[in-house]
Amino acid sequence: MLRRRPFERRLRRALLLFSVLPSLLLVGAGAYVIARAVRLSDGVGAWERVGGSGGELIRRAEQSGDTALVRAAARHRDELEVSITNARRWEYLINRTMILIPLAGLVIGGVLAFLSLRASQSMGRRLSRPVEELAGWAGMVARREPLPAPDGRAAADEFATLRRAFRKMQAELAAAHEAELEAERARTWVGMARRVAHELKNPLTPMRFALHTLRRGAADREDTREALEVMEAESARLEELARTFAQLGRMPEGPPSDIDLRELMDYLLRTHLPPHVASSLVGPEGLPCVRGHHDALSRAFANLLLNAGEVVQAAGGGSVRVELREAGAQVEVRVLDDGPGIRPEHVERVWEPDFTTKARGTGLGLALVRQTVQAHGGRVWARNRPQGGAEFGVALPAARGAESEVEMSGAGNRQD
Repeated sequence: MLRRRPFERRLRRALLLFSVLPSLLLVGAGAYVIARAVRLSDGVGAWERVGGSGGELIRRAEQSGDTALVRAAARHRDELEVSITNARRWEYLINRTMILIPLAGLVIGGVLAFLSLRASQSMGRRLSRPVEELAGWAGMVARREPLPAPDGRAAADEFATLRRAFRKMQAELAAAHEAELEAERARTWVGMARRVAHELKNPLTPMRFALHTLRRGAADREDTREALEVMEAESARLEELARTFAQLGRMPEGPPSDIDLRELMDYLLRTHLPPHVASSLVGPEGLPCVRGHHDALSRAFANLLLNAGEVVQAAGGGSVRVELREAGAQVEVRVLDDGPGIRPEHVERVWEPDFTTKARGTGLGLALVRQTVQAHGGRVWARNRPQGGAEFGVALPAARGAESEVEMSGAGNRQD
């Protein structure tokens, strides 16, 4: 069953009306003008009147007895007879033609109507199909279904422009939807993390006091002392975990300051990597500072270096390399390791709060890194290196004086 196309039918009727009606009016008006002109000319009647007056003149000339006048009258009579005969023949043809003119007008009108119908059908299909296609695309966008792939045909008409606009709109809507989902996931994790931090902190304080009391009373017993050391270590880990949960979704208060990333990374490489892990720092002198909160950025970069050091240690050896460079209005920091790299299916997930590959990991470390960098107006990325190992990158805006301070203060307030 063919699908009904009311828009195409309405368009076809409009095109047919505007093409056939003027044509029929022109044909009818032309036939009327021709008929009216023939009637007004009245050629036969005129020749009949000329013949009547000429006959009277010829009779009088013949009665005059003038030989020359008689011969002229005879020639005139012959010319009048020929002219009247031709006029009557022409009248006969015109009368028959006047009968055929309306019929010819109807035939021409029918031909024009047929051609107009075919043209209107073609134009209607060409105009209605793209409209229906775009209407279908609108439904697909509403249902978040992928649009058909481009067919590769070169087109520069208005519908091609609309198709490109639809594809751009779908891409922007998909990006906005993904960003909204990411923001919703982040809000969910922030709320949960803070609740967990609150629940952890409540029993930790009395536990620490109780452990301190037990240690004083069991200082002379070796087995008890070892058990207490384990409990203290685990309670300290829980306390650090609570602090990590509490930091999620919250930036430190206070005004930002200019931070020398070369100096910061040099310090972190010396303090946050095991002594047996080789490290290097590469970057130009005079690198622009960035504007931000020193403690927050220090924790973020320390997390990246600690992860790289753990990966290198687990791989049985290797090095950690930090590269800094200026890229336009940003300063980029790349942390490179010689580990096994990132699994392809994990590349897009490493920044998620609920993702970790460590046996005792919380999955919040890289999420805090991304949150901190984004709060400073930057971006992060993770990928595998062609020569082996992984690369974790951070790009931060270079300091721009007072303007940066205002922007960072606003970012800090929004995160708080």
